[in-house]
Amino acid sequence: MKVRQRFLTRFYTGALALVLIQAFVQSTAMADAAQNDAALWSALADGGKVMLIRHAESEEATPEVALNLDQDGDCSREQNLSAQGRAQAEALGERLRQHGVEVEAVLSSELCRARQTAELAFGNAKPWTPLNHPLVLPEDEATWLIEDVRERIADFSGRDNLALVTHRETINTLSFVLTEPAEIVVLAPTEGGGFDVLGKLTMD
Repeated sequence: MKVRQRFLTRFYTGALALVLIQAFVQSTAMADAAQNDAALWSALADGGKVMLIRHAESEEATPEVALNLDQDGDCSREQNLSAQGRAQAEALGERLRQHGVEVEAVLSSELCRARQTAELAFGNAKPWTPLNHPLVLPEDEATWLIEDVRERIADFSGRDNLALVTHRETINTLSFVLTEPAEIVVLAPTEGGGFDVLGKLTMD
């Protein structure tokens, strides 16, 4: 009986220690994330940055519809934002305003879900072909068009910020950062004709 009691005491003591360690690690990670977010918002408030923004959540669609770019701009033939996606886009714009982030220009993919995100978040946007989903770009021009985006980022020298609303695949190619809908990757152009990836802002 005493052996069993000692075993149980050690077991529960070890379990409690593990729970406390996990709680400490989690709280430390949350604190680090909060500090990182604060630094990114501050960097955007200072201006001169580029925001790669993944479009908000979209409706379910077949691959044919998801990769269809209607030449007449008819969104009824394309994949659109879901109700949640529209709310995400509006919340994105509100959060940027709350943090005092000024935007000099907004460019977006020509696909409806990206244009809708940009319009709901910023009020307006200029469609720009190089921001289209890579599989929508002409196959023989895709590499060069994505390089156009890279150069646009590196050459940006505005006082405020440049917003580029695009797709997960494009963002990953340019920054090597994986994103969820309506997330922002913050970039800082450098003097050498490149750019630094400062981090990612989530909309949670």
